[in-house]
Parts: sequence; structure tokens; C-alpha cells
Amino acid sequence: MRELYQQKILIVDDEPINISAIAEILGQKYALSVANNGEKALRILSEGLRPDLILLDILMPDIDGFEVAKQLKANPDTAAIPIIFLTAKKDNESIATGFKVGAVDYLSKPFQKEELLLRIKNTLQIFNLRNALNNALTESQKYIKTIESQMALIDKNIIFSSTDIDGKITEVSNAFCKISGYRKEQLIGKMHRIVRHPDMKASFFDKLWNTITRNETWHGEIKNRKKDGTFYWLETMIYPVYNADGERTGYTAISHDITDKKRVEELSMTDQLTQIHNRLYLTNSFVREIKRAKRYGFIFAVIMIDIDHFKEVNDTYGHDTGDFVLSAVAKILQGTIRETDILGRWGGEEFLILLPHTDIFEAEKLAEKLRQSVEGYSFDTVGRKTCSFGVSVFNLEEDDCKETLKRADTALYSAKNSGRNRVERLE
Repeated sequence: MRELYQQKILIVDDEPINISAIAEILGQKYALSVANNGEKALRILSEGLRPDLILLDILMPDIDGFEVAKQLKANPDTAAIPIIFLTAKKDNESIATGFKVGAVDYLSKPFQKEELLLRIKNTLQIFNLRNALNNALTESQKYIKTIESQMALIDKNIIFSSTDIDGKITEVSNAFCKISGYRKEQLIGKMHRIVRHPDMKASFFDKLWNTITRNETWHGEIKNRKKDGTFYWLETMIYPVYNADGERTGYTAISHDITDKKRVEELSMTDQLTQIHNRLYLTNSFVREIKRAKRYGFIFAVIMIDIDHFKEVNDTYGHDTGDFVLSAVAKILQGTIRETDILGRWGGEEFLILLPHTDIFEAEKLAEKLRQSVEGYSFDTVGRKTCSFGVSVFNLEEDDCKETLKRADTALYSAKNSGRNRVERLE
């Protein structure tokens, strides 16, 4: 049964298949309008359409999504409509540009149905609450009870905090206290580092501060530490706050709890023995890298790794020792590769590394460094172990990963047949 009032969503995308997929997910919950290019979207909005939310693609033939967003935010009649970019562009520069031109969220294709629905729901909830609060404030004393009710609802359910210009906490919601484990009096006057998790690098917060001190909105995921030492994940939007004279007086952060989502993601992409990525994650990463390579002409390489004489370890020392060796090799590899490289367990005693923006020679050089790192390590019980390495590079003329993996596997086979503990490449 359809609701008497459905919130309205405008879908702007030039691909019919994308429009159909989104409409199938949202059609039962929302009233949908469609524009198959940027010009049409601007026209129908200028003619009076006022959706509650706009799902906007970036790559369109006439006016791209960034320009559409700029024009909408420059127009007082449409500036308040929240925009979520729903696009295949997922590089950091595009994401930063999306928020800079006024988006409140950014979701990369392909997307999960549940994530799309939750992001839309959360965005509409936040903007509905904000609009309700603004309307109540303008009516002053007449709606004071409504304001108190809305504030109580926000305080209970919305994780938010406010800080002064230096970052000292001036206000937190009860929802923030509940998830962090601190009382309000333990947080007021403190810096947010009180909940900072050691896994979050200083460079992450440097970028965050660089964004908000430029009077821009920051959006991202933050891992925090509770008072009891456990952790939680927040998806957070931080924006500057101004006084009546237009001076920046502080910042407000609005968040929602994504801890369960992050745990599910971690379980689905992690090899439980070695705690590195599993084969499924590697396969999905391979697909993403191929799409990026074909769209932008990027190169990337592959290193396939096999532990030499691993069966002898299991036969001689038992599977517990074999598991230890697998985990130790994974740590050695993880500690040697670059931050942008993607390491995972391919199966058995085999590992695979994807190297974005890397040619065959750079990949071969890294493989040799990895080989030396393993060779120089002394394993408990079994002593020294070695690995063989096969290196290949993705060919833009190929349609999938099969040929690239086949070349890497052939190169690995050659390395093992040539005496093991060596690197071979096959372009």
C-alpha cells in the first residue's frame, strides 16, 4: 500500500540501465522523477519541480554533474535541496570535488541496495530534522514546545557534537555520550582526541582540518575509541558554524553509527587465518582496477606468490606450524608493500598482490624486495623459508583478469621450475 505522501527524489543519469536499477529499488518508497541529462534536470527544476533529494550522476554528455550541482547551489530556489552523487567515479579528487560543489553524500557504483536505501533515509532524516528545527525557530515562542520536542529527539537519536574554533568540545548529544561511553561533563572542554583511535593516522586528521578551516564541509568515516577501550565507527559530516556577522565560530559534526556495517565488510573481505584480504576481495578489486584502467588508461601489475616447499612444512611439523608460516609470510608481505598496493591470500600457500599505477619493471623490483624480505626472515621451528614470484601486467586489450592471472601463474611456474626463490616476469 502506497503512503499518502511520498518524499520525492529526482534521478539524474544518462544511462537507462542505471535509472531502471535505481527505480526498481526506490519506486515503492519514494515518488520518482527522472532526467536523462544535466540540461533537462536544470530545466524541470526551473519549471517548479522541488524534490526532497537529488541523486546525481557525474559523467554525462552535455553538462556534467559537478556543473549541475554548482548551478543548483547558486540558485536560492534550489540551493537547499540535498544532493547525493551516485556515480562510477570513485577517485579521491572526484569525491573531494563532489563535496566542494555542495553534495551531502557520495556513493560509488556499483552500490549495494541496502546501503543506497540507508544513505537516502539518513540524508532525508537529517535534512527533515534541520528543516523542522529552522521552521520552529522562526516561529519563536509559538512553537517552543515543538522545538523542545525536536531537540530532545535529536539529542537522543542523532550523534552530534559542536566545538569552538580551536576544536574544544562545547556541546555533545546524549547519543554521542551513549556510543562513546563518556558523560557530557567528561567531554565538554576536551579536544576530540579524547575519543581518537590509534588506528587513525595523524595525516587523516590533517586533511580533515585543512578542509573545514577552508570553510568547506568534510565527510568521511572515522574510527573512534570508547571510554572502555573498545572501538566504534562513525560516518560523519563536519561543517563550519558562523555567527550573525558571518564569522566562523566553530564546527558541528553530525554522525551515524556504521560499526556493524564495517564489521560485516571486514568479515566478508578478510582471510580469517592470515587477517589479510581474501580471494573474493581480490577478485572484486581486480574488477575495479580493470574498469579504472579501461576508463582512464591506467596501468596496473600483478604479483603472484607461492611459498616454496610448503607441503613439507605441514608434513614435517604439522598444520599448526604451517598456519603460523602462512600468517608470518602474510605479515612480511604486508609490511613491505606500498600503502596503495592490495595484498590478499589467493588460496592455499599462494598470495596475490595488485599494484595500481605500476608497470612491469616496477612490479618486478618490488617482487625482488619481497623475495629478499622473506628469505631473510627466520621462522620459529622451521627456520628459513623462501617464496617464488610471478609478475605480469594488465593488457588494456583484455576483457577480464583471466589472461593477466594466467601470465602471472606461468611466470610463477617458471620461477619454481628454475630453482625456486626467484622472480620471473611475463608481459
